[in-house]
Amino acid sequence: MAPPRSSWLQRFHPVANPRRRLVCFPYAGAGAAIFRDWAPDAGPEADLLAVRLPGRESRIGEPPLTRVQDAVPALLSALEPLGDRPLVLFGHSLGATLAYATARALVAQGRPPALLAVSGRRPPHAPSRRPSTRALDDAAFRARLAALGGTPPEVLACDDLMELMLPTLRADFAMSDAFLEPDPPPLAVPILAFAGTEDAEATVAEVAGWERLAGAGFSLRTLPGGHFFLHGQRASIVRSLTEENLQDNS
Repeated sequence: MAPPRSSWLQRFHPVANPRRRLVCFPYAGAGAAIFRDWAPDAGPEADLLAVRLPGRESRIGEPPLTRVQDAVPALLSALEPLGDRPLVLFGHSLGATLAYATARALVAQGRPPALLAVSGRRPPHAPSRRPSTRALDDAAFRARLAALGGTPPEVLACDDLMELMLPTLRADFAMSDAFLEPDPPPLAVPILAFAGTEDAEATVAEVAGWERLAGAGFSLRTLPGGHFFLHGQRASIVRSLTEENLQDNS
């Protein structure tokens, strides 16, 4: 098993002979490292890789992207050598949109993933209930981050750190805000959706709307927690992603 040849993917724990590959897409502002602890839960049969977008971690010197469509060609190139095993794409929040766009592009190329798993995100045909962050000044943008609950208060309070992070965070939010497909056709891939029962950013009813796009089967799993429920519910999510009946539908 060769390591990823692309700066877009990070593998934390090599797996010698995996039955499937689990590719995880992070939420806005996050890097591949948020999935570092997922590999042990995935077990010895799943090769777990995490997506690293420009503008963070080892790619901190690269300008961040502001459109989902701009990320897809590079993601397709990074995934091409991994097609020897069934691909499972998982994304949370903005990551769900990136995973979806990547899945649709893979289908168009005739190499569909075995499963698309989306978490904490409304479907692409549903407009956001919140106004775009583009017009917010830095103070209002920080308040929006604080309301979401994913950024530690000590980070939000550190002006130097926020000055470093704000360009990437704003680019990610612009990417998230702008993505909308008013009438997308069904996707010929099974879709598994995760929703937090206390998530005000993407309610259970909104996440359930992904069923409209599921042309090959749909399942919805509700888990306790707010918008960042994936951290506390990691084991349950990974267990769902590695079930045989979900992963081997290639």
